[in-house]
Amino acid sequence: MRKIEILDEVRLRFPQRSAEFDAGVEVGSASVLMAQGVPLIQRELSAEATEQLRPIAERFWYALVATEASPGVMTVSLVHRSRRPLLRVV
Repeated sequence: MRKIEILDEVRLRFPQRSAEFDAGVEVGSASVLMAQGVPLIQRELSAEATEQLRPIAERFWYALVATEASPGVMTVSLVHRSRRPLLRVV
């Protein structure tokens, strides 16, 4: 059971649910934000949810950048292509 961030600083848990259910909620909440046109979305998602989100992000004109935060968990940034790119210090 994971804490799933629905909105900034709003997290939910779904006890007695499978990892597939959690991935569906993660993908659904990010998809709603993309449909609303939020310019920058940053979340921690499961690796499975990240892969499911890639084609949806492309369809909504978002660039998806993912880095591994811990085993099985990715830190994901979704940036609308109309916005300037995020720069990172390497």
